[in-house]
Amino acid sequence: MHNSTNASIKLLVAFGAISVSGIASATSTAELAAQPSSNPGLIGGLLSTTGAATASVIGSTVGAIAGGATSSGSFSALPAGVTRIALPGQGGKGAAAAPGGKAFNAWLALSDSDISYDYAPLQSSGKVRVGLLGIDYTFKNSVVAGLAIANDKTDVDLKGSSFGAAGGKLKGSGTTYSPYVGIPLNKNWSADLAFGWGKTTVDTEVLATTSRMTDKRTTASVGLSYRQLAGADNKWMLTGRGSYLAVKDKLGAYTMSNGTFVPDATVNLSQLRFGGQAAYNAGVFSPYAGLNYIYDVTAPSQAGAANDRDAFQAVLGIRFSVPNGFYGGLQYASELNRSQIKNDQVLLNLGLRF
Repeated sequence: MHNSTNASIKLLVAFGAISVSGIASATSTAELAAQPSSNPGLIGGLLSTTGAATASVIGSTVGAIAGGATSSGSFSALPAGVTRIALPGQGGKGAAAAPGGKAFNAWLALSDSDISYDYAPLQSSGKVRVGLLGIDYTFKNSVVAGLAIANDKTDVDLKGSSFGAAGGKLKGSGTTYSPYVGIPLNKNWSADLAFGWGKTTVDTEVLATTSRMTDKRTTASVGLSYRQLAGADNKWMLTGRGSYLAVKDKLGAYTMSNGTFVPDATVNLSQLRFGGQAAYNAGVFSPYAGLNYIYDVTAPSQAGAANDRDAFQAVLGIRFSVPNGFYGGLQYASELNRSQIKNDQVLLNLGLRF
């Protein structure tokens, strides 16, 4: 009887161990399935979109700088969201891209983006804030060479069913360095080239498990810009731009707080972008509107998601400039027709010419 009781107890303990092991295994599987590295669409919608937007801002800025080197008048200032000023000790008046600007210059831009990934199991939304600072030198032949530094902050709520009833959190902080070159081809056309590298530290909390990973990012862009004064007294400025950009996000391997190992993952995004803009010189203020078309040449594919390959982006903005040298602008841009990805951006700057 004693031996029979001991055998029963051992059997119950064995079954209990198997049950606990099964529950732990199922929990680890769920947590692993909810990680960014397991979901390329999530990486593309929340991380790669930041790299693409930053590369686009740098490219269009450099194109405007190079184009401004050969143009004249109030329209030679940069687009809203970007300030370019002479560095202390360089002298000169007005925006550096305008006639009279000196060789060494600095520019800055700040953006705040509302992003979301709306594929139901991975539904997520939040904000990305990016600060850009650039320093460049304009050679005697008007070719511009410089370096832009971008700092990005990401704060996203993870709401989909994959993240459990309580949801989760994704936060990121990183820096990207981008050397660039702008080449004015004539008074209307300019070309630009930029290459960037950097890393973002990404922290997640999903199903009561925390993780930290490093996203090593590289970006590249090449573009061609056109600008033309039009209308009575040249009150209108018409601009067009075509560009190709590429972003590579490589998330390194890491171990979750519950001991589960997560292998590395790589996502590649490349886009063709074409667009036009019309601005009106109303004196102190210059309102403008534009429309861009974005086509994803390569993009991450998420099983079950829409995986849209193209989008239109509407742009509205206003620039201002007052006689004492204070100037700036405000721009709003929104991607219109991606069914499961949202990216609305506000770009703001305040500057002082000296």
